[in-house]
Amino acid sequence: MGAETGGAGKWGTVISRIFAIAALFWVAGLHADGPARDQFRPQRTVVEAARREGHLVIYGVVHADAAVKDLLDAFHRRYPFIQITNSDDDGARTYQRFRREVASGKPSADFIWSSAMDLQEKLINDGFALPYALPQMPYLPGWAHWQDLGYGVTLEPIAFVYNSHFVSPAQMPRTHAGLQAMLKKDVHRFHGRVAVYNPEKSEVGMLLLSQDVRVTRDNWELFDVFGAVEARLYSTSRDMLLSIIRGDQWIGYDVIASYAEDMHKVHPELVVVYPSDYALLLSRVAFVTAAARHPNAAKLFLDFMLSREGQSLLKDHGMGPVRNDMALPPAQSKLDPVRTQAIRIGPGLLSGLDSLVRAQFLRRWQKGRDQNG
Repeated sequence: MGAETGGAGKWGTVISRIFAIAALFWVAGLHADGPARDQFRPQRTVVEAARREGHLVIYGVVHADAAVKDLLDAFHRRYPFIQITNSDDDGARTYQRFRREVASGKPSADFIWSSAMDLQEKLINDGFALPYALPQMPYLPGWAHWQDLGYGVTLEPIAFVYNSHFVSPAQMPRTHAGLQAMLKKDVHRFHGRVAVYNPEKSEVGMLLLSQDVRVTRDNWELFDVFGAVEARLYSTSRDMLLSIIRGDQWIGYDVIASYAEDMHKVHPELVVVYPSDYALLLSRVAFVTAAARHPNAAKLFLDFMLSREGQSLLKDHGMGPVRNDMALPPAQSKLDPVRTQAIRIGPGLLSGLDSLVRAQFLRRWQKGRDQNG
């Protein structure tokens, strides 16, 4: 997943391009939600077993409080006999916590969903996911699941954002090269005014920034300019957005757009830009854990999350649905499907977790900050 992944990097690029072509036909056909064929009828045996379990423990790396609340409230209304314990934390900490608890035989999560796609794939690959061919499968494209183990539950573009109180629409670039040129031309003005993920502390940040380099190595020049303007580093998109709303920073890079679109409803000065040269597409990966103490309750939750009702609730908060019979949120209709670079669920994500690849990426990242900062 880093800058030089050899054959694995080339294969990942091929997969991304194949997925982008598939996404072209998928997005182009989504002019309106299809007929409500899915009435969400989970297996009766699963429902009865979940009733006996009576509890569900969820570990999330979502950082979208309103979306999660709406989703959990709706699920609880449908299944009031299931008590929910929900925990939301950083991707790396959640990953380490889960593995530590399972290794020691302690109670842990029944269900995990996270935007840290590579860590989720690592858990799946290491046998921590319970196979489950859910009833929603006919409505999911093949790329949205991996061997009945891991499921993509959203499709979310990665975007630029800016505060229109400080940067005008005419000034704000629409491409990665344009952003680089603007910042390089006026380093003094934008000094300390750009917000970027910290790849050393954020697993999602590491994933997105390394995917940028996989798309084109020219992005190293952009990252070097981030060093020149002393871009401020953050661990989450939410923290970046809050700093931009306050005016501490003016521009955010590689932000998960669903957060920004949701905040834009209250803070119209926060403007989302979907890059016209290419846009990464992220999917939050979910699975039922192999050692779940309440596996049937977890299966019901996964069923619900991928039902039309669950997907509609997430869509209301800017998270694009993965179902092939539902339209994208209106704001995402601006995306050019030919220019999307989807991050596909599967073993290709594991290359970025290799310690040598990560170390190489971080050395190059830090070199740009040291030379230009």
